[in-house]
Amino acid sequence: MSESAFERSRQLESLGVEHGFGMLGSHEAAPVDVQRAKQVHGVALARTPLDGPPEADAVWSDSPRAAVGVVTADCVPILLAHEAGRFVCAIHAGWRGSAARIAALTVRALIRVTGAKPQALVAAIGPHIGPCCYEIDAPVLAAIPERSVFAPAKRRGHAMLDLFALNRLQLVGAGVSAARIERVGGCTFCNPSRYASYRRDGRKAQLLHFARVPAAPKFG
Repeated sequence: MSESAFERSRQLESLGVEHGFGMLGSHEAAPVDVQRAKQVHGVALARTPLDGPPEADAVWSDSPRAAVGVVTADCVPILLAHEAGRFVCAIHAGWRGSAARIAALTVRALIRVTGAKPQALVAAIGPHIGPCCYEIDAPVLAAIPERSVFAPAKRRGHAMLDLFALNRLQLVGAGVSAARIERVGGCTFCNPSRYASYRRDGRKAQLLHFARVPAAPKFG
């Protein structure tokens, strides 16, 4: 795996979680065993080993035998890990998924399935289109009730959306400690030499993001 094609989370690295937030070239450089669902801009959660693959925007695993991943090109990639290495999860949060509260719903589903406490989770939010560049229109404004994540735009009826702030609010609301939520990488639209951007380039490329359960979890 090429280290130059990925950015890392300090907190996930401290847990021994193999992971990466993709830059250009990440598809070719990623581990060959990354399992992904068919992303559908929804709120479904799938568990490895995947069969199909299923339609879901979040995939989790409690086995080191395969990594889990999502692809983006402006949407928000989120990697979750249990502090003791019990499981990892990869989330794809576009504006529709963010409006549907996929980050919070995924945390709650993981808690329900695994019995873990939300305070035991670490979250890293990777490169995505930033509030500097993400101008949205009235339908998106109407779909997201959190007014604090918007800033004024030059065009009437539009606003600038901060997807990091929105997903961070949802993770904290689901019980994840604010101190355990890390921002990794920059704005995909602003950095054409590093990232793919659907708004800038269309469907020319995507970024692959992944995480894997440690081979020797810190149970206990």
